Amino acid sequence: MFSKILPGYCVPGRPLDSVDGVVLHYFSAKNVDPENAFDMHACRRLFMDLNRDRSLREWYMKDSRWPASRMYASAHVMIGRAGEVWRLVEFDQQAWHAGASVLNGRAQCNRWTLGIELIGSQHSGFTDHQYASLSELLARLEKDFGIHESDVAGHDTVRWAAIQGGSHSRPKYDPSGRKDGRGDNFDYELMRRLWENERQQHENGPAR
Repeated sequence: MFSKILPGYCVPGRPLDSVDGVVLHYFSAKNVDPENAFDMHACRRLFMDLNRDRSLREWYMKDSRWPASRMYASAHVMIGRAGEVWRLVEFDQQAWHAGASVLNGRAQCNRWTLGIELIGSQHSGFTDHQYASLSELLARLEKDFGIHESDVAGHDTVRWAAIQGGSHSRPKYDPSGRKDGRGDNFDYELMRRLWENERQQHENGPAR
């Protein structure tokens, strides 16, 4: 995992209450830099500009098509198409990734979950490298924080749960490709299989 920590203005500046869950997202620069839509550096730069007023943006969204005020967006980890893993926010700090959200009956996921961004688009799906890196990371989080499969959900799912509970926030598509969280753009079964493989490897130890 490479440390690519975002500047302080990209996070709330508050510690996580705990690490009891993971929310999955997709992210790309396709709307602002189509030729480099899945480039990790472009995506990190976009995070920085999302957290600045228009007059202060350095790379993207500098004209009147875009909101003038900052948009408050960040995540703890970004996983690239080739499986690169970048830590953007320290695991003991909150990030702006979930908004109105409910996971396992518990609201305000920003306070107690980690956000993981998979580089991709609504329709691109995700690569084998990304699933492998994600599963390896989840196995580590299971060991460090006791995260289990029921503690991992897509942003679409946790947002839909909040809406069902009365939130007026807009539904999200990520990462399933459907606003109601029931799409098949993300292969949860593959994630579970790879995660189980990682778990077994950790339990069995290195091969002799």
